[in-house]
Amino acid sequence: KPYKRHERVGDEIKQILANCFISEIFIPEAGLLTVTKVNVTEDLKIAKIYLSFLENKLPVEDVINIFISKHNLIRFHLGNKLKLKFIPKLRFYYDDSIEHAQHIDSLLQNILKDD
Repeated sequence: KPYKRHERVGDEIKQILANCFISEIFIPEAGLLTVTKVNVTEDLKIAKIYLSFLENKLPVEDVINIFISKHNLIRFHLGNKLKLKFIPKLRFYYDDSIEHAQHIDSLLQNILKDD
């Protein structure tokens, strides 16, 4: 299966944002922030950014709203580093896959204890 352009752009956006959140854009309410996945539409107009947080100081919805309010700043930093004619609009989502995996792991541990 060939590596499509929108997938390559998504991977590049993920790298740029991960570095940006470490060195340039600080959101202390998010705690330990991880950019888990970036999906870009085939026309490169919208990028869906999936984030996960550990030890966040606010509820997840509030932290996502902070990212939405800083959309233009994040997009500006992305535009400085991304070599595209048009920078995609960013949509932020919470990725709960880590919590889901921990829940499954705890269920499996309980089953092993019972045996």
